[in-house]
Amino acid sequence: MIRVALIDGPLRPDHPALVRRNVLRPGDTGAAEGGHAAAMAAALLAGCPDARIENLVVFAGGLTTNAACVADAMEDARGADLVLCAFGMTRADPALALATARVLEGGAVIVAAAPARGAPVFPAAFDGVVSVQGDARCGPTDWSRLDLPQARFGACPALAPHPGVAGASVAAAHFAGIVARHIAGGAPGADAIALIARTAPHQGRERRGLAAAPQPG
Repeated sequence: MIRVALIDGPLRPDHPALVRRNVLRPGDTGAAEGGHAAAMAAALLAGCPDARIENLVVFAGGLTTNAACVADAMEDARGADLVLCAFGMTRADPALALATARVLEGGAVIVAAAPARGAPVFPAAFDGVVSVQGDARCGPTDWSRLDLPQARFGACPALAPHPGVAGASVAAAHFAGIVARHIAGGAPGADAIALIARTAPHQGRERRGLAAAPQPG
């Protein structure tokens, strides 16, 4: 069994994959926070149905949080095999950086969403974190190796059962499911990432609007 720490909004208490929940940001939660968490869990479980989720709740009163809360969630995630942060913070907070480093030192893999454009976000931009952006070439079960400054990998940015949620968040969750499947199969985290990089169905960045080269007559 692989344990995945989902740092996000609250899942329903009766979610079949939920094994633990810790509310790190108490407050009223609505459809946005719960819907986002449910979508991330669905994308994750599509790749690894056997994953068990530790739900570390950092969203309340909307899809907003703060670095201190996310740092606390990272500290609480240190026993997980994989950590999913399907969002990004604009500031490289020192406490969050330290908590992230501690998780990585413990051998866990951290997968985090990164935007295709704009300034870096965190934890995706921290050293050792697996950064993922959306790639329209990818279906739910495949991925791309990008090796771009803002993102190392790309994955499917859409999730049919949750059409209102899309982009880098969904891509990170899909990719986390792929990583979880490899780890559940017996590969240590670092080996799983290396294998995924070598076997990516798509190598290199997505290039839009390029016509195919004419064939010689």
